[in-house]
Amino acid sequence: MLMKKTLTLAIALAATLSLQAQNRSDLPDLSTIISSQPEGTLHKDVNHYFEGCYVYPSDGSIYDYFADGCVADLVEADDGSLYIKNPFGFFSVDDAEVWVKAVKAADGNGYEVHLPQAVYDNQGGEDPILYAWRYVKDGSNNYAKVDANSQVVRFEQQGDSLVKVGDATAFIGLGAADGFFYGYGDTVAVYSKPAAAPSPSATATPVAYKMSYYGLGNASMTQEVSVVFEGNRVFLGGLDATQKDLWCEGTIEGNQLKLEKWQYMGVDHGNTTYGAGHMYLYPFGWEPYTDSEGNAQYGLYEIDHPALAYDAATRSFSTDELTLGVNRGRYYYPYVYYTKPSLTPVDPTLSVETAKTTEPTRVGYYDLTGRRIAKGTKGVVVRTATDAQGHRTTVKQVVR
Repeated sequence: MLMKKTLTLAIALAATLSLQAQNRSDLPDLSTIISSQPEGTLHKDVNHYFEGCYVYPSDGSIYDYFADGCVADLVEADDGSLYIKNPFGFFSVDDAEVWVKAVKAADGNGYEVHLPQAVYDNQGGEDPILYAWRYVKDGSNNYAKVDANSQVVRFEQQGDSLVKVGDATAFIGLGAADGFFYGYGDTVAVYSKPAAAPSPSATATPVAYKMSYYGLGNASMTQEVSVVFEGNRVFLGGLDATQKDLWCEGTIEGNQLKLEKWQYMGVDHGNTTYGAGHMYLYPFGWEPYTDSEGNAQYGLYEIDHPALAYDAATRSFSTDELTLGVNRGRYYYPYVYYTKPSLTPVDPTLSVETAKTTEPTRVGYYDLTGRRIAKGTKGVVVRTATDAQGHRTTVKQVVR
């Protein structure tokens, strides 16, 4: 339930309402709210980058911010329309889904969201129905007002991305029937198809490794991860603490494991602190360094060609400089990070070559609900393998 009084506003509400929004009797009613996924082709977990505003809970004020790596769903209907789930990036409610409908633009190049649309049943609230309006930023303490000149927001396809275009100050915002702005909306909105995430082959048997690293307060810590060697390619799994079936990969070149900066890893659905997100490997430095002007600095610095030292005799990896961050989106927002990690096999007597050629003692296949399924079942499959030493590894695979 959302209430108007939760927002800090310096001027009277009446001064902020557009004439077009006042006393409207032709607004969509409760029955028009789209409360569940519409029928059509689902594009699930697309990457949502947005710049917008939100209401800070402790003081009720409206602030600008941005976010990348957020997940969003789009649905293409058979009639050519497009449905966008939660067009207000910072707004989320546990008890409902929020959708807006867009229609094909008359010129065939993109989509138009015709507003207002009823989007949320605000049961028990001061405003029983909340609407998506086209707002424009007006520089006031109220942040924005209903656009009296247009109630259409346009999106266009740009490469693999769906992008909000037009007036940069105009946006789809959450408001009441009288036009009162509830503090949520995206002035910039980009929906993109993520890259393919790396994954070892379906027949690979991951080997358990112990990763030693420095955590918060420079405390020495350890964590078990999984490693797969495929020629000179090495896959590392288990770095994402809440979605351990995500992988990153590197390439062995001499005595180094070369890593790719901002390598896409997949979607973390398990994080309850920050919410689901598109995860990237972000190797960076965090210690004293000298900047481009020769000044001594301390903190985070970029490493353009990150790599771990590789010991071929022990099949181990280490670094005296890198911190490996598992990051939501392509800017500094790590869910978890590991400073100066070293990785060694849990069982040094079990060589990686042996693990590559030895079948696991038990293998099981499951769907995403945990139900056991037959080997070869098409779709997203979770494969668990247990070796003779009792090490259990889990890999998410797409079987076509």
